[in-house]
Amino acid sequence: MKIKQVIPRDFSVVTMFNMAARALQLVVTVALVRILSVEDYASYTVFFTTSSTILGIAGQSIALAYVRYNTERMTKDRAYRDSLIFISHAINVACLVLLLVGSYPMAEAMGVAHPVMLAAIVYGFLLGTVQLNIAFFQSRELYAKSGVVENAKQLTLLACIALAVVLAAGSLESILASYCFSGLACFVISLTMIGKLVRHGDAAIAVDFKAGREFLAVSAWLILYSVATQLYNQANITMLASFGSTQAVAEFGVASKYFNMVLLFLPSIKTVLRVRMSKAEMTESTEKQREFAIKWFKKTTVPFVALVAICCVGAQLVFPVLNGDGYDASIPMFQILCINAFSAYVFAPASALIMSLNRYGLQFAIALISLAINLVGNYLLIPLYGGIGTSIATTISQIALNVMMTVVVFRVGAKSIKLG
Repeated sequence: MKIKQVIPRDFSVVTMFNMAARALQLVVTVALVRILSVEDYASYTVFFTTSSTILGIAGQSIALAYVRYNTERMTKDRAYRDSLIFISHAINVACLVLLLVGSYPMAEAMGVAHPVMLAAIVYGFLLGTVQLNIAFFQSRELYAKSGVVENAKQLTLLACIALAVVLAAGSLESILASYCFSGLACFVISLTMIGKLVRHGDAAIAVDFKAGREFLAVSAWLILYSVATQLYNQANITMLASFGSTQAVAEFGVASKYFNMVLLFLPSIKTVLRVRMSKAEMTESTEKQREFAIKWFKKTTVPFVALVAICCVGAQLVFPVLNGDGYDASIPMFQILCINAFSAYVFAPASALIMSLNRYGLQFAIALISLAINLVGNYLLIPLYGGIGTSIATTISQIALNVMMTVVVFRVGAKSIKLG
């Protein structure tokens, strides 16, 4: 059986755009590691992690539920008019206001200057708006359009950073401004694309607060699950900044950046799986869900073992070339995180499958247990091993999350089949 029978054909479209985006991210990562001092890179790590957490909570958590809800609605009713895009953006704006009010204590807790925290909040908000617009495309299976938006962000960012290096010698302030401008440009581009679809009659939008309340009621647990999972990186950096050193924060930040490169295919896989598992034919057949998971495990284990092994060995050779001599300690951190990457790939269907079972409350509980493991692990290991301790805690907690969700899928699925 060919792998295309396990992965939908649209996967190739999403992967193509993600590969381009990751290539651009690699260029940006290497440039910043070379340009910024260790102290500035530690501040940049806090900026990027905080903005990513804000994106995750205010953007991706809503977008995850948005894709799940909208896809199922549209497969059942082709006349369905989307009212959730307005509700989703309103929630994102509300989060922005709350975060701006709390920006001073957040900056003090993370040990960075207040302007750095303000930049992180603004950039996280802009990314959230972009992610919601991308979800609009993904729920309609317009993967090419969502890929264009993502690559537009990376290209704009690369151009802005190049300009910052020329005009401001690559100062931390100019780098953060480059990120914020790229987010704003990407929001305008994505909004223009949505407007074009609506004007041409390819998408229907309506303002319906009743539908919004129904969406939030149905998706509350799913949103909370996503919020819990998005707190991982923020917890890592916050605890490492509190119990570790500035050097350790910078080193873990470098390792995390390259770890995200290893996860090249994961966004593509999860994007397509979320849409596929949200369709009526999958949500109404537990047997099909379990069959899909088994095929996935069999087909992906060996290739991803090979990928992770290559990355672990190659890091010894590539890291000194890319990063210079200042970040050798990030190599073992990266290698430990690669074990996490293997788990993420092999168990990629788990979250989409458990969502298709509508066990959102249980999914949220599993995420909380995993987050607790991460927090306890960081508390115990950071004083002993620094950034390596954070890498170990992250890997153990993420594997626990994936395994627990997979067990739930098979146990709940087996019970459903017996009852049927």
